[in-house]
Amino acid sequence: MTESSNRKQKMAEERQAAFALLAEHWPAVFDLKQTKPLALDTRERLKAECETKGLDVDKIARAVFLWVRRPAYQAAMAAGGQRYALDGTPSGEMTAEQQSHAAAVSTAIKARIKAAEDARRAERAKEYAARQAEARPARKPAEGNGKPAQPNAKRGKPASKPRPAKPASAPKASQALPDTAMANALAAVLGRKSS
Repeated sequence: MTESSNRKQKMAEERQAAFALLAEHWPAVFDLKQTKPLALDTRERLKAECETKGLDVDKIARAVFLWVRRPAYQAAMAAGGQRYALDGTPSGEMTAEQQSHAAAVSTAIKARIKAAEDARRAERAKEYAARQAEARPARKPAEGNGKPAQPNAKRGKPASKPRPAKPASAPKASQALPDTAMANALAAVLGRKSS
């Protein structure tokens, strides 16, 4: 696993543990299957109940922080209706301003989630392309011309076989090779006959 996936796994486990803790002590309002908007005085009531039950206030505050930032919670807030106390009893109505704020937060959360998913998808595509490139053997140049062999563009027709390279023809006696003068000069210095 990569460091990023380990961190995501740890965060998911932290959320699950936090939600389980909330559901254990206040199941009427912390239910993943039926999300309810919390009453406005929930923070003060939670603090008082944590002291009564001997719970870690910071741990509960972190759990509630994670709870209210869920897209499902923001969607429940945007839908409007009743707010609920910790015991599940109605505790006031949502205002239009609270609903519109929740709708904006919900939209921002969804956009952030989509951007993260798009980034993950692009990263996976990049990794896949790299693996495919490593798995494919490099094309060897066709003999003779130094260019890579190209597959036949027409479908259904097998690719043509590479042509064998033409043997180098010997130069005609009348044709002087570019380095013949140099070879003759070198032979003269060494005292040998040049051909």
